[in-house]
Amino acid sequence: MIASSPAALRLGLRGAGIFAAGIVYFAGASLAQTPAAEPAAPAPAAATAAEPISIELNKLEPQDKACRAYLVLSNPGGPDITDLKLDLILFSPEQIIERRIAVGLAPLPMGKTTVKLFDIDGQDCTKIGSVLINEVMACTGADGAVADCAKRITPTSRVNAKLFK
Repeated sequence: MIASSPAALRLGLRGAGIFAAGIVYFAGASLAQTPAAEPAAPAPAAATAAEPISIELNKLEPQDKACRAYLVLSNPGGPDITDLKLDLILFSPEQIIERRIAVGLAPLPMGKTTVKLFDIDGQDCTKIGSVLINEVMACTGADGAVADCAKRITPTSRVNAKLFK
């Protein structure tokens, strides 16, 4: 094919070979000077999981015709929680539902441990075997709903009654 090209016909077979070699040389030089593609940017780091919001059932204290519950809450990762309401189900030691209550536990500032207490009127503390966090009714901060609030809640207990979700 080289011999039939217009350049080969004008320069003769020997000249065509030199001509073809020159094309290969210049094409190679041209390719060598083409800047290499930029390396791909590193993939963005995976978003770190939000820190847990710990809720500990710390104490159940008998009161006159009531049971006082003490909860220790911690929100190390933020944001500040301005409204936190939980729907709680109280079970007997035999795991029979005793009652259902709603509790407000706000405010819960970022980076601070707080203690919240509430009285459960007409409840005998010894009749509480466990407490279920049935639903997070509200969990908001200054910018609206707190993302994954229910998932972030980590319940624990220091008393015989278990706190769970």
